[in-house]
Amino acid sequence: MRKLAAILILLAGISAFADDGWARSYFVSAGFGAVGSRGDFSDRTITIADTAGRKEKVHAPDLGFLASPDFTLGANIGEFTLSFNFQIWNSEQALNGFSDDSHKENSLLWRISMEFLYNFFWPEDFQIGLGASLSYAAATTDNSAFIDGNAYDAEFMGSGFGLVANAKYYFTDNIAIVPFVKIYENWYKNVYTKESELCDLESYMWQTFVFAGLSIQFQF
Repeated sequence: MRKLAAILILLAGISAFADDGWARSYFVSAGFGAVGSRGDFSDRTITIADTAGRKEKVHAPDLGFLASPDFTLGANIGEFTLSFNFQIWNSEQALNGFSDDSHKENSLLWRISMEFLYNFFWPEDFQIGLGASLSYAAATTDNSAFIDGNAYDAEFMGSGFGLVANAKYYFTDNIAIVPFVKIYENWYKNVYTKESELCDLESYMWQTFVFAGLSIQFQF
C-alpha cells in the first residue's frame, strides 16, 4: 500500500506543478492482451524454513502464456505521459518441480505500475509513445507450498522495471485506439505462506514478462 500511495502522490504532484503553459489533459483506458513469460518460475523450486526450523517446499507456477486486462489512469503534459497502470489475471497453471505437467493449481497474478512515456509526433492524431515503468507485482498460487504432508497457498512478491511502447490514433479529440507492448523484468524478493509467514528469498526469483495488447483510451 505504501508503494501504491507513493505512485499516486507522484502522479498528482507532477501534474499539479507542471508549468501552466504546457498543454494538459487526463485519460482513462481499458484494454486486453496476451502475456508470454519465462524465467526462474519455470525452472526453480525453493525451500524455506519457519521459525521452528521446519522446512517448507514451495513450487512456483510454470507461467507460460497468459491473458490479462490492462487498466490505465494518467495525465498528458505536453508531449509527456505519466500514468498509473493495473493488470490482474487468474488462471490454472502447472506447478514447477513435479515429474509432469499434470499437477496444476489456480494462480492469481497482479501488477501495479507507474509509466513514463514520451510521445513522438505530438500533438498529431497519430503518436508513438516510448518509455519505462516501475512496478510492484504479486503471484499467489493455491496449494503450492508443502510441509508435514499438508499443502498451503504461496504468494511471491517483488518489484519490476519495464520498457513500454505504444501507438495512439485519435479518432476524435477524446477517443483513441492504443496498441501496446510492455516488457517487464521482475524480481520476486519475498514469499508468504500461512505456515512460514513472510520470508526473504536468499536468491531472488527472476521472471521476464512480454505483454502485447490493445486498449481504448478516453481523454478529457
